Amino acid sequence: MRRGRSGTLIVAMVMALGLGLGGLGAWWVVHARPRPGDFIDVLATPDGAVVVRREQSSDNTFLEVYDGPILRWRGMVPRYAGRPGAIAVAASRRSVTVRVARGGHPFLFTFDAGTGSKLDSFDLVPDAPPDEAAYTLPTVATISDGVRGAELLAVPGGGGTLVIGTSLDERRLAWKKTLAGVATDAWITGDTLVVQVGATRHALQLADGAIVAPPAGDPTPHPANASGGRIWRVTPKAITVVDATTGTELGTIR
Repeated sequence: MRRGRSGTLIVAMVMALGLGLGGLGAWWVVHARPRPGDFIDVLATPDGAVVVRREQSSDNTFLEVYDGPILRWRGMVPRYAGRPGAIAVAASRRSVTVRVARGGHPFLFTFDAGTGSKLDSFDLVPDAPPDEAAYTLPTVATISDGVRGAELLAVPGGGGTLVIGTSLDERRLAWKKTLAGVATDAWITGDTLVVQVGATRHALQLADGAIVAPPAGDPTPHPANASGGRIWRVTPKAITVVDATTGTELGTIR
């Protein structure tokens, strides 16, 4: 009888220990799961937005695509290579791209806009040595018009700007050009990419990167956070969506 009671006690202790360890394992899994953190930047699209935000416990980044205020998909990528005011995201109806930093190199990741499936990745300077900033310029990174785009980077070794044209719908790099000086701004006018370098403006055809005469006049304001009649206002803890005409608040993302 004593042996029976002792055996029962031992079984009960083992079960209790197992349950305790199981609970600890479940706690670790829940708390180790990547979680979205502060917002970094947003690219407005005609139907919604592409949002970049930090991962709470690492250098990784979350990329989120919204239909209006409704989340379509979310994916995690390596450290974002852009910064507030120098967005490194582009989008078309077929594709979403984001520039990330991996091993000191700038990589362009391409995703299916509808499903979030990763389609491809490109090392934008494959033959260059690693760079702490992944060759990101201080004030400009990615420019797009919903069909075509361009990635602007520091030239390895310094002293210039590397411009890489992208075809978003065809999901490919289209051309490369190097400009003297460091770009401070860029925008698209019609079929032309205009790059501001100090007091000089360079103009390139979006189709093939051919140098053309810059368009006359001052650029039209081109905020990345406005499209489709909506403005997406970013703070670290929330994004507020407002009507571009009336200023009426349409929703908040946290």
